[in-house]
Amino acid sequence: MQIYIEGQDGKAAWLSEFLRNQGHDLSNRPQADLIILNLPRTQITLEEAKSWKDGQPILCGMISPGFLALAEEKHFRLLRPLADTVYTEENAVLSAEGALYYAMQHADFALKDAHCAVLGYGKIGKSLTRMLRTLGARVTVAARREESRKEAGENSLSFEDLPPLLPSVQLLFNTVPSPVLSKDLLTLFSKEALLMELASAPYGIDLPAAREMGLRAWGEWGIPGRYCPQSAAKLLLDYLNREVFL
Repeated sequence: MQIYIEGQDGKAAWLSEFLRNQGHDLSNRPQADLIILNLPRTQITLEEAKSWKDGQPILCGMISPGFLALAEEKHFRLLRPLADTVYTEENAVLSAEGALYYAMQHADFALKDAHCAVLGYGKIGKSLTRMLRTLGARVTVAARREESRKEAGENSLSFEDLPPLLPSVQLLFNTVPSPVLSKDLLTLFSKEALLMELASAPYGIDLPAAREMGLRAWGEWGIPGRYCPQSAAKLLLDYLNREVFL
């Protein structure tokens, strides 16, 4: 099969090697049997996509409404790993591990006995909570749904009950893709706290406000491809083997 892979990062390089080892050919032009676009955010111009053949198989991440409309018009076969349960669960583990790695690079304290907060209890939130507790951290989980709070166990609360605990939080991970930490709430944090944004737009932390206030706050996105590109590529290859190379 002729395959075009967008990008030249480490994950793309590993995926190219894996695909060649399986007997596939890598195309230099996006006129191939399969087009693989960037994950998690796919950015492609509509003008370029209009030149692709009708019915083109395309692996993609989050796409614009305009691209989706074009895909329907040209009957593209969209392959969506981010909608695949097996892929997203394994990717969440890689994302959580990488998030901890980047947090440790910034922290001047050990995670053992540190007060950590995880906002949101989806796939990444669950993996983060489990890993932090394994390291001996004191973890507070904030979740909207009562079922999620019950599943998270001890020290789990609603967002309404979170503010009194914020002054003692040393490390916070947000996984909620909607505003949950406004400027008013950010004033409650210690200047020594670390705040990491992991969610997609519109994000949960007001990062510009946090930076204006002198807080140590930043965003980490596309972690698997940067932190462990070989593993990220292998995960994508497994998806292709299940969904394409049958």
